[in-house]
Amino acid sequence: MSLDGNGKMSKSENENSTLYLNDSDDAIRAKLKKAKTDSGPQEPNSAKPDYIENLFTLMKLVSTPDTVQFFEDAYNGCSIRYGDMKKQLGEDMVNFIRPIREKAEAIQQDQDYLHRIMRQGAEKSRESAAATLREARKLMGINFY
Repeated sequence: MSLDGNGKMSKSENENSTLYLNDSDDAIRAKLKKAKTDSGPQEPNSAKPDYIENLFTLMKLVSTPDTVQFFEDAYNGCSIRYGDMKKQLGEDMVNFIRPIREKAEAIQQDQDYLHRIMRQGAEKSRESAAATLREARKLMGINFY
């Protein structure tokens, strides 16, 4: 862990341990490749350390049940190869995040859509503010109209 002078994680440490929706496919793979692991369980059906459980939790979110079961069985049988697991998780995470990233990028490029959303938001804000002002004036007994 990389700590700054105040005993907190450095910004780069946090960025390297966080997957962002706008990360490139290669960045996602690289971050998962660097995820902390150990030498593997020494006894069948051992409890998983938190950092290993985190990898399995991510895998359960983005991988097929068969893939998760394969690595669960390998872990429980003390034959897991974390490099293979992280590579699979990287590919599955890329396949999960890529469409979200591409949709977000498309929306960012659609100026007409963004302006329409901003106009709708401004109108809703005006309506809400007007209603709040009416209620406040009513409660204070101030009626200018």
